[in-house]
Amino acid sequence: MVEKKVNFIVIGAMKAATTSLDTYLKQHPDIFMTKVKEPMFFNNFNQNKDYKLLGRKGNKITTLEEYFSLFSDVENESAIGEASPAYIYNENAPQLIKEHLPDVKIIAILRQPVERAYSNYLHTKRADRENLNSFEQAIEIENQRIEDNWSPLYHYIEKGYYSVQLKRYYNIFPKENIKVYLFEDVVKNPNETLKDIFKFLNVDENIEVDTSKKSNVSGTPKGVMGYILKKMRYYNLMPKFAISDYLPTFVVKLLFKSVYTKTEKLNSDLRRELTSRFYNEEIKNLEKLIDKDLSSWLS
Repeated sequence: MVEKKVNFIVIGAMKAATTSLDTYLKQHPDIFMTKVKEPMFFNNFNQNKDYKLLGRKGNKITTLEEYFSLFSDVENESAIGEASPAYIYNENAPQLIKEHLPDVKIIAILRQPVERAYSNYLHTKRADRENLNSFEQAIEIENQRIEDNWSPLYHYIEKGYYSVQLKRYYNIFPKENIKVYLFEDVVKNPNETLKDIFKFLNVDENIEVDTSKKSNVSGTPKGVMGYILKKMRYYNLMPKFAISDYLPTFVVKLLFKSVYTKTEKLNSDLRRELTSRFYNEEIKNLEKLIDKDLSSWLS
């Protein structure tokens, strides 16, 4: 049965280099990743909530048959998985994953929570799904949006409480089946990080991977093509696979430069202020949970 072959899942977090990791893993001959980018099946399976979301909703994978069909092309790969960054935040996903994939391995990538929130805001703005013109405005009305049942896409600050989210996985999966990495690990030391991931997945650690491709980078659309892409994102007309998987790196860079301008970086004072306001205690709790030094997140 195909379902018995699915043995690892990248659960998130959103805007923490999970798309880049997906691109890297696909290059390993012993690893199979779904062509559909972010299936999010365990978010949608048995999900009765109808969230508010600016723009039309796309097609969802909601049945086990649809989900397992994503793995129908598996051949001789020994590590078979998918990456859906929304799984880490969804309260029901851990139990559903455990129920249907009891021995699965879990990979999480975490990013400094304020930086992650800001990148999330830019991502949503770029897709024309955010009608507020400042990150600070979006934060101030976030609680009201959550009360009004807005999609988790808009839970910018709330999604940064990683210790709460990860505990749901640690409570039901063996600790040795969970690996947590930091955004900095993937961005600054991708080859070293990949070797560790390959070891975790029991595949050849010495396979060379092209880590020069940076996928899903935020930017502000410009010009006619930027407007077209913005509307394609709004109406869910973008392809369900990563275009960067099929084009040379230099072509992807040229396309990005021609369509997007660089966005303004997060102000360091604002980062410090919001970290102190929302996350000081959370980061300390997370340090204990994952046994990693996160002092740079607090500075």
